[in-house]
Amino acid sequence: MAHLIEHVAYMGSPKRQLISGTGSRTNAYTDFHHTVFFAACPTQTPDQFWKKPMLPMALDVLMDVMTTNIDEDRLEKERAAVLSEASMVNKIEYRVECQILSSLHSENRISSRFPIGKEHLIKSWTKQDLQLYHQAHYCPDNVVISFVVGDVDVSTTCISMLLFERYL
Repeated sequence: MAHLIEHVAYMGSPKRQLISGTGSRTNAYTDFHHTVFFAACPTQTPDQFWKKPMLPMALDVLMDVMTTNIDEDRLEKERAAVLSEASMVNKIEYRVECQILSSLHSENRISSRFPIGKEHLIKSWTKQDLQLYHQAHYCPDNVVISFVVGDVDVSTTCISMLLFERYL
């Protein structure tokens, strides 16, 4: 379910488009243990007449992704995208890898929970199912801001991070 929510939240974020054209790069992925949404941005907008710090904008985009409302149309578009991804990786190598991981991790849930998801489950999840999962798992206690690097002003960065934390 995390993989489908990743798609819905990331692709459904209207604010994500606000930092396009600034030299920023955003993306998302889901693996066995976590879902990652990231934004790699310059320190300031590229506009030579109206330079603006990018960190508050990037954090606003990440907040939008984290607090997404699940739209039915977006859900169906992303369900189709995830099912397409699943069919693309469903090759002999992937099936062998699944069998090996299932054997190696037979004592825990990893053996039955592959990040891409199972087709019958992806097809069956409702908007309400996803909303409940999102509310339970995409909450402030589960958010980690890994790092902010670059030529940034430390005091401004700390203020931005505190404001971000307040909205979680």
